[in-house]
Amino acid sequence: MAEFHYEGIDRSGKKVSSQIDAPNEGELRMVLRSQGIRPTKITKHSSIQMTFTELLGGGLRNIPVEVVSGFTRQLQILISSGIPLVQGLEILAEQSSHSTFKSVIQSVQEKVSQGSYLWEALSRYPQVFPKLFVALIRAGEASGSLEAMLKRLSRYMEDSNRIRRMIKSAMMYPVVVSFIGLSVVVLMIVFVIPKFEEMLRTSGQELPAPTKFLIETSHFIMNNAVVLVGVVGISGYILIRYLRSNEGRGIVDRIVYRMPLFGGLAQKGGIARFARTMQTLLMSGINLIDAIDICRATIDNVVLEEAVSKIRADVEAGKPFGLTLSKLNVFPKIAVQMISVGESTGNLDKMLEKVAVFFEEEVETVVGGLSKLIEPFVLAFLGIMVGGILIAMYLPVFKIASSVQ
Repeated sequence: MAEFHYEGIDRSGKKVSSQIDAPNEGELRMVLRSQGIRPTKITKHSSIQMTFTELLGGGLRNIPVEVVSGFTRQLQILISSGIPLVQGLEILAEQSSHSTFKSVIQSVQEKVSQGSYLWEALSRYPQVFPKLFVALIRAGEASGSLEAMLKRLSRYMEDSNRIRRMIKSAMMYPVVVSFIGLSVVVLMIVFVIPKFEEMLRTSGQELPAPTKFLIETSHFIMNNAVVLVGVVGISGYILIRYLRSNEGRGIVDRIVYRMPLFGGLAQKGGIARFARTMQTLLMSGINLIDAIDICRATIDNVVLEEAVSKIRADVEAGKPFGLTLSKLNVFPKIAVQMISVGESTGNLDKMLEKVAVFFEEEVETVVGGLSKLIEPFVLAFLGIMVGGILIAMYLPVFKIASSVQ
């Protein structure tokens, strides 16, 4: 027997909660139904597995999207092969190489085997399975088309993740190259310049101003290395924590949208993600209002989240979907026109798919051109910095050589 805590609604519509012992959750649900109670939440206190998973808490956010996407694809294949859901979950839990995700699937499998719906078990882990994922699984279970919904969901996750990776790679390229270049500059200042200094001091010549500046910079970094590392580390930690907050994320998203090159890329990627999400939800039988709510929760961009919030209010008031989009500067005219045509012809989901494909291709084109455009500027910047250091160090050498002649 295990101890359960439940919350539910009785026949009179009153909320009730209590603790009860039962062999498993399925038996508990049968007991509650016999008492006229409809359970809304059930927690098993004695489940060691669940307690262990809850202790992992923060680690749930670190589960890669690729792991969840692979799980979705594999579960769809197992179900299409005739393997029962509980057995399929057990197989995937055993073969999972990600320890945290393995614990999550084991817990989900336990809940399903006790009588819960799959979407109910998945909804306990919103950090792993977002609102969109749970909503589509729920729609698939309700309509008896879980296999088709898993297939559609895995395709959506793969397409969405591909676009996200492309945008991140385009934005990370100049950052990574600049970081490597600055690291080389710091290493030269710390290790190379002191060797030159010993040689130059013995010459007795007056050092040029650029050389003096580099030597003084080298002394400052070496004498305050511990303080500088501490300041950089603490500042970086605080900055990362702030950028991960809602306020910091909003500032970054708005800055990126205003940037000359990356703004267009972020806009096209966001529109592609929005259209793909809306198309997947509408094709799965989710009504437009609920689809907008789910899309807003999963779009992962503050600028678009604010725009979608305005869309939801206007659509709920009875205004056409395309008309509300035309009032916002976030959505390009071509996207608004395509969506308006799809809405007027009753093919909104198909037109949203075309919008998604169009802007995904645009993102691929922009990313390819952006890398080629940024590379010369980054290399020129690094060349100027490294070349400037070398010139500053060799100026006194040239001066000594000329004096000897």
